[in-house]
Amino acid sequence: CNYFEPGSVFKIVTASACLQEKTSSMEDVFFCENGNWYVRGHTLHDHHGHGRLTFREVIEKSSNIGTVKAAMILGEGRLYKYVKLFGFGEKTGIELPGEISGVVRPLNQWSKYSITAIPMGHEIGITPIQLVCATAVIANKGALVKPRIISKIVDSKGQAIREFTPITKRKVISEETAAKVTQMLEGVVIRGTGANARVPGYRTAGKTGTASKIEPNG
Repeated sequence: CNYFEPGSVFKIVTASACLQEKTSSMEDVFFCENGNWYVRGHTLHDHHGHGRLTFREVIEKSSNIGTVKAAMILGEGRLYKYVKLFGFGEKTGIELPGEISGVVRPLNQWSKYSITAIPMGHEIGITPIQLVCATAVIANKGALVKPRIISKIVDSKGQAIREFTPITKRKVISEETAAKVTQMLEGVVIRGTGANARVPGYRTAGKTGTASKIEPNG
């Protein structure tokens, strides 16, 4: 299984950490520098320039600048803690061959620029199944659940021989925080960058993201 940089989908982790640690609230306002911010020796860009946005709007509109500003208040140590709590850098334990752990550099190997990159899903390598499990934390009311491909084994008469019940690995965030992040991610679909994910008749929550992958020529 290959790994990739997840891009803005990873903002789910950053938002969850900020809300759980109460370093930012959904209505806190961030100045998003009209789309260009020189920080830590690099210029950070937003796809569309924004001025003042609430944290809820930062996620809805997928502002890199707003997300990084919230992450800098949270701090490197607590961000790293939640990256690990959400299951990145470790195998999920799914019953399939070839799973890898991905790449999460330890905190002592972060550069001064890492806090401006990791919150928006750069400088980190994850697998698709890790991303599914991390996103499911929000749906599972804050619990990280071990993924499985078999629900039960049945005999020729359809009777269950063995059933596999869900296994909760750990509590990552509170149910209250998970509900707040769900509201944010619903806003992404209703008002933000994820309008194409709307499903008539259903409430939909999601997050857009652009992955960075290595080309054959580097």
